[in-house]
Amino acid sequence: MSTSQTTLDLKPLLAVLAGVYTIQSLVGMFTLQGLPAVLRSEGISTSQIGLFYLAMLPWALKFLWAPYVETKRKRNGLLSHGRLIGLAQLGVVIVLAGMALTSAIQLPALLFAGVFALALLSTVADISTDGLAVDRLPQESRHLGNSMQVGGAYIGALLGGGLFIYMMGAYQWQTALYVLMALILVMSLPTSTLFRKDVSSPDLHPEECPSLRRAWDSSSVRFGLLMVVLCQIGTRGVQSMMMPYLFDQGLQLTDLGVLAAGGGAVTGLIGVLVSAILMKRFSARTMLLACLGLEALVFAGFFLDTIDLIAGTLGLQILYVLSSAVAAAKFVALYTLMMEWAYGKQAGVDFTLFQSTDMAVAILMALVSGSVIAHLGYTVHYSVAIVATVIAFGLGLLRISIPRSSPQPQTT
Repeated sequence: MSTSQTTLDLKPLLAVLAGVYTIQSLVGMFTLQGLPAVLRSEGISTSQIGLFYLAMLPWALKFLWAPYVETKRKRNGLLSHGRLIGLAQLGVVIVLAGMALTSAIQLPALLFAGVFALALLSTVADISTDGLAVDRLPQESRHLGNSMQVGGAYIGALLGGGLFIYMMGAYQWQTALYVLMALILVMSLPTSTLFRKDVSSPDLHPEECPSLRRAWDSSSVRFGLLMVVLCQIGTRGVQSMMMPYLFDQGLQLTDLGVLAAGGGAVTGLIGVLVSAILMKRFSARTMLLACLGLEALVFAGFFLDTIDLIAGTLGLQILYVLSSAVAAAKFVALYTLMMEWAYGKQAGVDFTLFQSTDMAVAILMALVSGSVIAHLGYTVHYSVAIVATVIAFGLGLLRISIPRSSPQPQTT
């Protein structure tokens, strides 16, 4: 495998991962959580909000340009990673600035284009960072890398979801985006570490060039894709319409902002920490199955709320907090398995395929969930989530271990 022999200590590497993944989540949750809440408060229907998720298509399609990015990131060692990630982060700030100056929130077409551009730029940084993590993290430290990813996701949710929603309720569009831009610039600082590691890598031989065909030929990748779909149908469907549901149940934007930040993101971080600790004693397989079981119970709680068996908003807020904690723990377990399934000479491409599948499920479930809610109501919406999660749990019990034909990681 042709990679640079330049080393990057574990702590600086984790700092880079934490910074990049937090920015990715901030941008993602700005789109997937912040904007849906704001749009719903403006009277936009759930079916229209679901269509807005199409702006996230670059995340579902990024496997198409993953081989090209994968080849580029390996050319000059860590310096190439720094260039790809740094330029993408700069582009994100520029797009947000344009959206703020043009009041894109009042122009649906411009808002869609801006979010689409943010997603496209984010995929470049994400592909580079995923490959960096899989290549450079020793096997015994991979749970730390996944904790940075999922932990960064919930810090990003706190900022791009909770803080943005609160700022929109208390201030205005421009102010909210300027705050997000400042936060992104601060979290981009660890990326500078990569520019100080300038050592070239040998060119890839043709037979080693990353490709989608090589990924599909791997039985571990095919199995992993199936598991990602099964495990994420319920989760992504519920998450896509969570903010509209809470708003429809009587919570205002400022309340949603506080709940998303304090109850959702902070609790999610606790879920990440608990999962990382438990995975020192239990396998990722065991953790994933346990989380699927708990998730089905939480979704059942939401179902009971839709038929008025849970009075007031306090019980609903508790369910939201529990949902965030369980989802966070589940993501750590699932992404740890994804890293194992992706291990090999084109780890960035393989891992990207898993993430693209996850986002494809998110987009599809947003479209389906928005339509289901608009025509059949929230009760049917949560019924679908429960059934999907129970099926994933049942099939996971039958077979979730890594296929024997997959390459096994070597401890470095």
